[in-house]
Amino acid sequence: MNFSNKTVVLAMLVATTQGVAVSYVQAANTPLTPATQSTTKAEKTPVPLKTPDDWIVYEDSTYTPVVDDVSRHLDAARKAFNEKDSKKAASEMRAVADALKQQAARADTGNNNLIKEDKALLAADSKFALETTTRMNASAQKVISAANAIEAGKIKNNAELDKVIDRATRADMERRWRVSDVETWYPLSEEPQQHFMNAVAAYASNRYSDASTNIRKAISYLRLEANRAMGNAKEELDDSIAQLGNIANSIDERTLREERTMTMAFAKANHALALAHRVNAAESWARQDVEKAGYELKAAAHALKSGAGWAGGEIEAGATATAANTRLMGDKITAGAAWTRNEIAKTLESLGDSINTLGKRIGGTKKA
Repeated sequence: MNFSNKTVVLAMLVATTQGVAVSYVQAANTPLTPATQSTTKAEKTPVPLKTPDDWIVYEDSTYTPVVDDVSRHLDAARKAFNEKDSKKAASEMRAVADALKQQAARADTGNNNLIKEDKALLAADSKFALETTTRMNASAQKVISAANAIEAGKIKNNAELDKVIDRATRADMERRWRVSDVETWYPLSEEPQQHFMNAVAAYASNRYSDASTNIRKAISYLRLEANRAMGNAKEELDDSIAQLGNIANSIDERTLREERTMTMAFAKANHALALAHRVNAAESWARQDVEKAGYELKAAAHALKSGAGWAGGEIEAGATATAANTRLMGDKITAGAAWTRNEIAKTLESLGDSINTLGKRIGGTKKA
């Protein structure tokens, strides 16, 4: 869970931003992390990449990937509703509510544990965590109301169903991504780039509807990641979501003037993702969740390489090299191999430098 910006995390992020060795922060707080990770453990099975099982579509243009219990039950409910099976639809909606309540309880427990462990937990983070739990529980109640309305025959079509589960409720439901585990979010980490590539191919073939649809599917992942992000990274993701939405609309309206406008927006989106994953990696490492830090590094590496690819020019070669080294470090950590504090510190610093170089090249306003 990503509820805390504890004092040590802030210290580490400031240190890496200013080029100060992260190992200094670690040394000052011994024993946060061992200097070297032992290789006595059996090799771990890596979390595989995958595409979503399906898509939930709201109002013909808002996409949500089907990837966990909440979205699977919601997808099943909508399909049953379309098949006029009100009883099954209502049952699946109640299962959605149960899944949301379980995740809200997990979020609340995790936050309380952090407070017990660290009295320096920032008040703002505690407030946000409490708000997340409250909103997820409120969304569960709204979903139950929708289930009751379906069963009573008060909801006649998808438009009415979408109205009951309104945008605000959907946004609050997506907060579950903030408490998702590695097995849920990491397998989808390369999906935005795939949809960006599909969008360019479709646009070049004058398949404009396919192009805009792929952009909107990519937006769905950015929305979810924005719920796991904080600070500058969240602002950058939110900005990218808005920009990509405008581009998708302009493609539908045949008003997009230059393909470069689209590809530069893809570069900015990947820059935002790289920024967010790097912040999460640094925070996870400081909290001794080293395995999660490894997966965040791998995701950041992919986003950096993808962003530099869209930007092109001489920046691409440097970013590709950094991305390769970062992924190698992530692979080493997640496989349970040996690593040192200094290696991770240098990886975070190099990654941050490359992300900032990419941001400068594409006009990004936020820095690692």
